[in-house]
Amino acid sequence: MNFLSLFVLVPVLMMLALFIARNRKQILGVMVTGSIALVILAAYLVVMYLGARQAGATETMLFTASEVWYAPLNIHYAVGVDGISVAMLCLSAVIVLTGTFVSWKIEPLTKEFFLWFSLLSTGVFGFFISIDLFTMFLFYEVALIPMFLLIGIWGSGRKE
Repeated sequence: MNFLSLFVLVPVLMMLALFIARNRKQILGVMVTGSIALVILAAYLVVMYLGARQAGATETMLFTASEVWYAPLNIHYAVGVDGISVAMLCLSAVIVLTGTFVSWKIEPLTKEFFLWFSLLSTGVFGFFISIDLFTMFLFYEVALIPMFLLIGIWGSGRKE
């Protein structure tokens, strides 16, 4: 497994832990722990990226990996990062951490809110590490549905 895939794996593990969580304290604990893990991953990625660039790496995309999903249609899980995607991953990690604390008092359906929020973060992180058009579109769609539901159910003001 590639290091970048951890950005997708951590929110998925957060969702699994949220399914197991029994009370509000456990739900919030899972979200804080997962969000902090994402910020640490993002900081580590910045250090690795800057170190690789200073060491003379001149490739456009660093830390690339590709796994064939469906060969007849040339569909791959292809990931990698450049300077823009590293910055976007850092910003997304900070936003997930901030969003966790801003949503601290969400009532009702706290568990469901954070499940959708974790799925949204999975899609966002996956989108920013994708270097294949199919993978990028897949993660975009993964992020789109939870965003619609989060706004529609827990949003305020006019939702049309």
